Amino acid sequence: MKPTTVSRISTAVTVAVTVLTALSAVSAAMSPAAAADPAQSDLAAWQRNGKPDRLIVIRPGVVDLVHHGVIEARRSPGAGDVRMSWLAANAGPDWITQDSDDPSAVQIRAAVLLTPGTTLRIGRVTKKVLFTAGGSAASGTWIRGSRATLDIRDTTLAAVGPGGGDLADGTGPRPYLYMGAGGRLDISDSTVSGFGLSGRAPSRFSGVTWGKGSTGSAVRSTFQGNRTGLRLAGSVGVRLNDVTAKDSAEDGFVLNRDTGTSVTGLTARSNGRNGVTVGGTDGRTLSRVTTRDNKGFGVRATPQNGLSLVRADSGSDRGGGIRLLSCVNCTVSDATVRHTKTAVSVTGPGSQVTVDKPRLSDGRTGISLGEDIRSATVTGGTVGDFTRGVSVSGPRVTVAGTRIDGSRTGISVAGRAHDVALREVTIAGSRTAVTAAATTTGVSLTSVQVRNASGKGLASASTGLRIKGGSVSGAGTAVDLGAPARLDGLTITGAQRGIHLSRAVRATGTELDVLAERKGIEADRGAVIDITDSRVRAPLAMAGDGEIVRHGHTEVTLPPFPWLGFAAIVALLSAIGLQTVHQVRHRRTPRPKVARHVRNTA
Repeated sequence: MKPTTVSRISTAVTVAVTVLTALSAVSAAMSPAAAADPAQSDLAAWQRNGKPDRLIVIRPGVVDLVHHGVIEARRSPGAGDVRMSWLAANAGPDWITQDSDDPSAVQIRAAVLLTPGTTLRIGRVTKKVLFTAGGSAASGTWIRGSRATLDIRDTTLAAVGPGGGDLADGTGPRPYLYMGAGGRLDISDSTVSGFGLSGRAPSRFSGVTWGKGSTGSAVRSTFQGNRTGLRLAGSVGVRLNDVTAKDSAEDGFVLNRDTGTSVTGLTARSNGRNGVTVGGTDGRTLSRVTTRDNKGFGVRATPQNGLSLVRADSGSDRGGGIRLLSCVNCTVSDATVRHTKTAVSVTGPGSQVTVDKPRLSDGRTGISLGEDIRSATVTGGTVGDFTRGVSVSGPRVTVAGTRIDGSRTGISVAGRAHDVALREVTIAGSRTAVTAAATTTGVSLTSVQVRNASGKGLASASTGLRIKGGSVSGAGTAVDLGAPARLDGLTITGAQRGIHLSRAVRATGTELDVLAERKGIEADRGAVIDITDSRVRAPLAMAGDGEIVRHGHTEVTLPPFPWLGFAAIVALLSAIGLQTVHQVRHRRTPRPKVARHVRNTA
């Protein structure tokens, strides 16, 4: 290469470097200026947030009033937090109207945007803050922010019509509160009513929402008549304590994909859907949740792992009390549910649920365990006055130590249920205490007590049924078998018929004690029962065309004669006879007469 060529290349490189350096310098000099241009920043914020007619942008030390994308005025609140009372006094009546008769009441006529690093406080001076529902999406009012703080204390926030009156049907977009990533929203001792965009508007604008990555609290506050009362959507570490959501168009509370939430004392009343909906988060604990008169379920849990629901109290929720859908390793403890269709419902693939010490009453089904669950356990507690106390349709279910009173069917085992164990369960006052359908297998009863069943104590068509211990006291038929079964150590008293075997059924029994008022064991044609070391006492101890085979020390006798009752009857008949003899002996005896001179002066 010639020296002149090298020189030319070197010169070109030098020029290019010089130009690039100059351009970088110009760019570096222009960037801060562009970033510092409030008009450009406010325009961008206005465009990102739906181009509202009026937008109040709160920045550190500056408040801009943006009208149709243009800064109309600028106010300087000074360093530190901005208070709603200051905004009401300085923004102007087209933006915030202050009641001349009551300075603590203001009406907001603009959207409010909190930029990072700012804080807006509502309360103390402004006790009533009215948000104007717009005639269009652009004229709506709201407060939003990210990496900012909104603090609301001791005040009432309410949606009103443009003139400040009540909202009429069909009023345009209603206000909402939304805190985004890095932001903090705290509400205490306050009421928020009439909030939430309706229709197909995003759920995050459905009332009061803690968005993804936000935090804060709601304490001793009420959310009334909103689209959704209160929503956590990906929030972190929010504290909810003694909060009420009522009269919502949709759910009262929605807790979804939130983490680290502390929940103690939620009350959901008369909401249009569910009282409380939770999902998307593992290891959640809800304590002291009270639901009343909601159109959906009191508590509805969507797929999650490790939910702990403690001391829930549901009454008259139309859809049901507690519904768990695909809830894995979930526990419901000390729940009280009454006056509803289904008190506790467990459905969905993978469901593994424990229901501990429930108090359930008055409805169609006390506890419903669906076909598609993985397993479930019910321990302790009481279930009363249902059409079906416990309905088992799924596999690997255990019911232990539970008392079921006054239900038409105490426990129903049906569907694809298998490996179902009933242990130390007491069932009283049912028409049928336990039923097991032909589609089920592996059903066992251990130390189950049945009392005063008006129909059947146990009716089973389940192959391989096993009964160990327990008793049936009072029933039309104590045990009615439509499939092979094994009975060990069962005691039957006060039944019209002790054990009945349908045609071709084979069963075995050991150490049975049957005391029946009419028939002890009745086997239909082709049925066979082998009994060992048992006792059967009844006026007709063995009946039917089937075969009853006895082994070991088996006794078949008449029931014990009721000598005490017989003696009482003899004594009564003797008394009647003696009285009759006395009357016969004295029937011709003349009546005593009183002398005529004696007057009755009594």
